[in-house]
Amino acid sequence: MNQKLLFTTVTYTNTSEEELNHMIYMGTLIALSKQDDGTYTIYMPGTEAGTDYDYYISDGVAKTAEMTYCSVQDDYGKGKNYIPSLKPGESVQVNMAWIVNEKDLENLYLNLNDTGGCYEISERMCHTGVVYVGKE
Repeated sequence: MNQKLLFTTVTYTNTSEEELNHMIYMGTLIALSKQDDGTYTIYMPGTEAGTDYDYYISDGVAKTAEMTYCSVQDDYGKGKNYIPSLKPGESVQVNMAWIVNEKDLENLYLNLNDTGGCYEISERMCHTGVVYVGKE
């Protein structure tokens, strides 16, 4: 299975009037497939024989879930994906990376909502949107 390193840069800006401390951020990849009617569904590349349902599996080290690398870290809480401090009007760039299967690239979208869903289209995701990161 050919795999690729998918690397993104995201800029977070504090638009409030208060300093934010230990701000968690989450970048997940969601695999979506565009339907003929213009709607999107979760991309399900395989089916389990005899069970009549679709499923999405991670192949080897390739996962379309949480980032395997993030550049801005704060040793706070259960993970390191926190921005230590962000003053009003201040911005910070965060690099994120994943190892993905090359065959899945054309279906990948970056989801930046705080629920981190990668196997469902949530109401929150509908409000925040996703960014296409697959190959053109």
